[in-house]
Amino acid sequence: MVSKSISKERFLLISLCVAIVSLGFLSCVGQELDKTAQKAYELRMHGRADSAKALLEQAISEDSANAVDHYELARTLHHMALGNPRNLADRMEEAWQAIEKAMEHDPDNVIYAFFAGNASFMQAYGSLMWNRPDVKEKVAKACGVYESVLKLKPDYHEAMLHLVEIYSWIPNDKGGDSAKAEGYAKQLEEMDEVFGAKAREMLLPEEVDRVGHWQKAVENNEGNADALEELGKAHLRKDEVDEAVKRFEEAVRINPQKSILFLDLARYHIMAFWRDKTVKDTALPLAEAAIKKYLNSEPIPPLKAYALGLLSRVKRGLGDNTGAEELSEEAEAVDPYYSKASGIPSLNLFVPPDEISYNHSYFSRPF
Repeated sequence: MVSKSISKERFLLISLCVAIVSLGFLSCVGQELDKTAQKAYELRMHGRADSAKALLEQAISEDSANAVDHYELARTLHHMALGNPRNLADRMEEAWQAIEKAMEHDPDNVIYAFFAGNASFMQAYGSLMWNRPDVKEKVAKACGVYESVLKLKPDYHEAMLHLVEIYSWIPNDKGGDSAKAEGYAKQLEEMDEVFGAKAREMLLPEEVDRVGHWQKAVENNEGNADALEELGKAHLRKDEVDEAVKRFEEAVRINPQKSILFLDLARYHIMAFWRDKTVKDTALPLAEAAIKKYLNSEPIPPLKAYALGLLSRVKRGLGDNTGAEELSEEAEAVDPYYSKASGIPSLNLFVPPDEISYNHSYFSRPF
């Protein structure tokens, strides 16, 4: 009786395991490697990007075919590159190689494809800014990757918006195509009114008032935080700071994740100081207040460290070298690899590794 009972239990256990495997929930190797990517992500989110990198490289050395480890390694390398500008080019090249490996092993994964699109757009942007001879080739590559994203997910608004930006902003002789930009803009207008408004704004003639464009979008989409964000930025680009602040605060009330807009506001004031040093005594205190407002929203460690680093620069600009040094040390303690770039690091770096990113930022605009 005992042996029969044990056999029955073993049979039931094996049957259960087979059923679970068939549903894709259990694979001894895959499960461990997925845990590796998640653990690496958590390490990086808590200021330990170097440990995350080592963990992922070890996992890849044991099984080089696991796509999610390559993807998370690409993001880790990108994160570390922003934290050490001297190694930026090398790290970004390594990151590109890692995301290509992820796509090679899982070509139908839209998460990896979208990240690859952003990475290739960054490469094209660099070639454009430095007027390199390969710019047209790099632009074509970026467009090709984003178009592959749309084949996997035709309603991926953010990917389509990037295509509108590339084709409308890049000169035709370097890979731009106004007709394609118009085509994608029309598709977005049919899919989503606010994304359509974002696309249409990029195609508007210079003389058209962007504030009016977004005021209409806000009126037609009451309570939409994205529309309010764009209206605020339109005011900011016209130096209408008080109006921008009102729109930003309204957007944050609707969606607290929009608190990152306060960093855009801070960067606006910092750039005003860069352009005209005589505004130091007004612009830099306003930048300081905006950064502190963002820090009060309790951001994730990498963004907290970035904000502290930005605040350190503001303090130094105000002549408070002691305060600047203290803030710099605090930032390093939170995340030694926090971004030293002037722009806010891409939020695509901070989405969990198994989630599709719905973040979008413009390459052609400071905010």
